[in-house]
Formats: sequence, structure tokens, C-alpha cells
Amino acid sequence: MNNSLCTALLSLLCVGLPSWASETSTASPASAPQSDPAIKKTESSDIKSDSSSILPFFGDEARARGYDLPEPFGVSINYMNIRQNLNVNSIKFNGLALGSLPLDNLFKIDVGHTRERSKTETLKLDTWLFPFMDIYGLVGHTKGHSVSNIGVGIDALGKTMYPPSLQNMKFQLDFKGTTYGVGTTLVGGYDNWFTSVDANYTETRFDILDGSINAFTLSPRVGYSFTTPGMDTLHMPDGKLNVWVGTMYQDVQQEFKGKLSDLHMPSADLDQMVNMANKSGRGRFDVKQHLTSPWNVLVGAQYALTRNINITSEVGFAARNSFFVSGEYRF
Repeated sequence: MNNSLCTALLSLLCVGLPSWASETSTASPASAPQSDPAIKKTESSDIKSDSSSILPFFGDEARARGYDLPEPFGVSINYMNIRQNLNVNSIKFNGLALGSLPLDNLFKIDVGHTRERSKTETLKLDTWLFPFMDIYGLVGHTKGHSVSNIGVGIDALGKTMYPPSLQNMKFQLDFKGTTYGVGTTLVGGYDNWFTSVDANYTETRFDILDGSINAFTLSPRVGYSFTTPGMDTLHMPDGKLNVWVGTMYQDVQQEFKGKLSDLHMPSADLDQMVNMANKSGRGRFDVKQHLTSPWNVLVGAQYALTRNINITSEVGFAARNSFFVSGEYRF
């Protein structure tokens, strides 16, 4: 990147912004606010960085133009809780047999309302690559469950029967696994107003599924930055409060496969039937589903206790309910 192009980008983007982080969810690891107040233009900055790091690139040029940059590196601990509705297209059992007689079409499963709940804890490391661009990586643990209202029919000689004991059941799918991800955030703004766009890609390996679940998340936000008075009695300097609204889009892999033996059937009758047809242990399940809506609304805030310590919280609502909280240290 040449100096003239960098100068143009700095003029457009580096104006009093907060940095951002990533949050994740079960089958839908997500993106959410990160941390510390980022680039702030002042006549004479009251807070100077002692960092000798070469990052961010073109940081010296930004400081020379009057911008107060955050510390280049950050480590944060994040917690995310998500509740959302799913539309399940189909649940199929295959690989079943009674002796040499295949029974792949034995069960006809009708699915009604489905609700998913999950919580994820992650450790995130990030760095400002440019004054207007942050990159990060994360690793963490995801745990949760989904509950579906189902009714099961039994195919007998081409005719489907619906035993009363197999109707109106709650089928719960418990899952847990390890989440990995990478992402980037672009920031820009004017005066105390700021905007950001966060994009990340995550992969979660669940204990009951074959392979992994992949997700792409895009989160644009716009907000305003305030300066809060310090507390002399506690020896606390002036703080910085950022508030914002935004939206989150999630594109999540929607087909889950695994072993039937890893599932807990919702009734004793169904469990007995499945065990009879799965004596070989080759039975598999295949679930196809999609999010009721890929979008939801976000409202959040971030408070910088000091130049190095930040606390962030965000809630999501509408089609997806979420709660996110993060503590970060920058250096």
C-alpha cells in the first residue's frame, strides 16, 4: 500500500472508533463487539501509547495526523448465549435393517416447532493490522441443545401408521464441541460517530456429529462515543463509553449427520423400535434445517476503564435472542 493511498484511507476511516471482537454460537458462531475505544482524533491527545510495536502499519502516519490509536494487541475472554427458532426440513434414519431386510424407510418423522439454545465461551487474540483494520483468531467451547416437537409414523407394507404413543413428543438433541474461528473488522467514522463491519468464519466440531459445522457471520454497526468523567477518589482517569445499534447476518451449514446410537430417543417405545432395527450399529441420522431468519437486531455498549482494560456487552433480539459479554486487556 503506497503512502498516498494510506493517507486517503486514514482520512476517511480513522476517526474516533471502537474496535470490535467476535462471538460465536452453536451451529451459528457469530460476530459481536470487541473492545476498546479505538482511533480518536484530538488536538492534543491526553492518552499516549508507549508501544514500540510496528503495528498497526502506518500507525505513525495516523498519530502524526492527530489520531489516538489503541494499543495494537488484545486478549479477551468472551461469553455468548443464544436462543433462536429453527425450521427443520427433515429428520431421517437410515442404515437400519431387520436381518437382511433393509428398513431405511421405516420411520416417517414429522417435525413441528424447534427451539435451539446454546452458550459459548471463547478466548480471542487480535491485532490492529492497519489503523482501520483489526484481525483476530479465537478458540472456545460450545454447549447447548435443540428441542423439536415431533410425531413418528411407522411404514408397514406401504401404509403409514401413527401410534398414539409416538405423537407429540419432544425430541432433544444435546451437543457440545470445540469452536475455532478467524475474522476481521473494518472501522470508520466522523467526529464522535463511528461505524464498523465485522466478518468472521468459524468451525465447530460437535461430539455427536460427523465432521464440523461451518458458519459465516457479518455484523454492521453504527454508534456514538462519549467521554465519561474520572473518579479522583478511586484514582480512575476519564473513561470512554461507546454505544451502538446494528444487525447480524448468519449463514450456517444446515445438514447434520451422525450415529443413531449417539441420540437419546424421546420415548421408550421409539427407543425400543430403533434398537431392534439398529442391532448392527450402522444406523445413521440425517437432519436438514435452516434458521427461521438469518438476521437479528443488536444493541450494545463498551466501557474503557483504562487505556488497557475494556468491558463490552451486547444484546440481540427479534428473530434471534442473544446476550454477549466480554472483558479485554490491550497491550
